Amino acid sequence: MKVYLFRSLPLLLLIALIACSTNRPLITRGLNSEERRHFVVQNGYGISEENKRSFLDGFPLEGMSQDLIFQLYGAPDRTDDDDTLWEYVDRRGMLITGFRFENKKVTAILGDRRGGLPLEQPEP
Repeated sequence: MKVYLFRSLPLLLLIALIACSTNRPLITRGLNSEERRHFVVQNGYGISEENKRSFLDGFPLEGMSQDLIFQLYGAPDRTDDDDTLWEYVDRRGMLITGFRFENKKVTAILGDRRGGLPLEQPEP
């Protein structure tokens, strides 16, 4: 029995390492789809239809407000001093998605526009 355990130990360590390094998509940090729908019903006045659709689908767009990004992905992991750059990073500190803001509106999306959500997998 000790021999089998000894042989399988590297495999078990590899599996544990992969499990610990897996990143959740950013969409799981903010409001879920039901909460996003409720948010739009309550706060949708003044939000463009394009931004509403993208927000409800769980994806950011240039022109979205900082508040929509906050609701979508939660609090940023890193910001600059004047709050014009928000970064969302993985457990190793590597950029997943970042946003540049002017007048509290997204002017640029950095990194993965899908926030780490795989192409073939729908939102949880």
